[in-house]
Amino acid sequence: MRRKISTTERFMLFFGRQYPLNFGFKVKLNQPFDAARGRDSLRGLARRHTLLFSHHEYTSGKKMDMVFPDEVPLLVKEAPSQDAWESILLSRMSFEFDPFTGPLFTLDWRNCGNESELFFVFHHGAADGIAAVYFIHDFVSHYAGLGVEIPPQPFLPTLYDALNGEIVDELLKRPEPEWKKQSPPPPKPFTVPPYKAPDYFLRFFEMSEPALRLLADEAKAADSTVNSYLGAMILQASAEIFGPESGSERTIQCPVDMRPYLMPEYRAVAGAYNGIVKVRTDCSQHLAAVAKDVKDGIIQKRSAYLDIEEYFHFRDSFDSVEDPESLMMSFPPDVIDYDFSFSNLGRTVIAPEYNSLIVSELYGPVFTAVFDETVIGLNTTGGVLRMSLIFSRSIAKAKEYERLGGKIAAIFKRYESAAGN
Repeated sequence: MRRKISTTERFMLFFGRQYPLNFGFKVKLNQPFDAARGRDSLRGLARRHTLLFSHHEYTSGKKMDMVFPDEVPLLVKEAPSQDAWESILLSRMSFEFDPFTGPLFTLDWRNCGNESELFFVFHHGAADGIAAVYFIHDFVSHYAGLGVEIPPQPFLPTLYDALNGEIVDELLKRPEPEWKKQSPPPPKPFTVPPYKAPDYFLRFFEMSEPALRLLADEAKAADSTVNSYLGAMILQASAEIFGPESGSERTIQCPVDMRPYLMPEYRAVAGAYNGIVKVRTDCSQHLAAVAKDVKDGIIQKRSAYLDIEEYFHFRDSFDSVEDPESLMMSFPPDVIDYDFSFSNLGRTVIAPEYNSLIVSELYGPVFTAVFDETVIGLNTTGGVLRMSLIFSRSIAKAKEYERLGGKIAAIFKRYESAAGN
């Protein structure tokens, strides 16, 4: 099965040949892992999460298709038994995916006595964090012998195909941005730079269920969400570090889920269905005011589909371009005009038990921070909030971001102490 590759997929897969555009999860199970059974479960899910098992191929000239093969490829291997799990996850996140062969995810595993640890890594051109959690949920369900709905035929949705028809009609009525009216520059010879994985600093944090309840109650009392309230606290902590140099006005970047805009049948399958919202606020304000700015800023961007408008216009940007890769190589690097990216998956669909299989931990999403950015990823599973902080050790302000990690740890400790832990 094949279809034309989407502009977004082509962009992400191309740049993923130069540096890791990946993210990962660690899952802990209460039983030793059976690798053969795990591979069978992955093959069983291929028709449901088709994009993760696919690859791209050139067709005529520089045209390109996404292809789901007859024999699905797998990248499954046993992880070292002696290494810290954080090191295993980080090393696999730097994996260089081959978009011309697939698959676009890996699964590493190891047994630890009567338990096991699974390490999932996904190429961001094929999935976002929520899609990855749906996939993990389906995998554990299938592995545990529970029913998972598998379509009779594979399908390869794109963001643009999956959008609700009424939203598509609305977006098509809007004027195209000026950048889309410009003629692309003539192709230039180029060499794809060699793949390079940064040396990452990675730190994890965890908030227990009682402590999280206190945080949620506090956020509610401030007429805020946990996402906006916790994000505001960390943004204020960042302002304490960077404010003396560049002012108390700080910017938070928040990936937002586009699934509310999709047709229901596409919401739980693999695909990259997230956009970006940035909110700038004065961190010298009271915490509740900063949290309100973050909350209102996200709502404002999401109103009238403003958060998806640019992604929609990007959908066919390479269709008339003779050499899309040459054009992409001419793009300037993204400007890091935000303190950190705050990627909160919220409450995940991961269940505590799958028959006799118990999931006791889910860490992630942990993203490979690129272009000198700093990324905070978090999820809430089984009432426990788990968070990661990641950035390249080579960035100019690495020591300051290490200090930010200390301030985040202090925030978590404050709520744990209040909860009696």
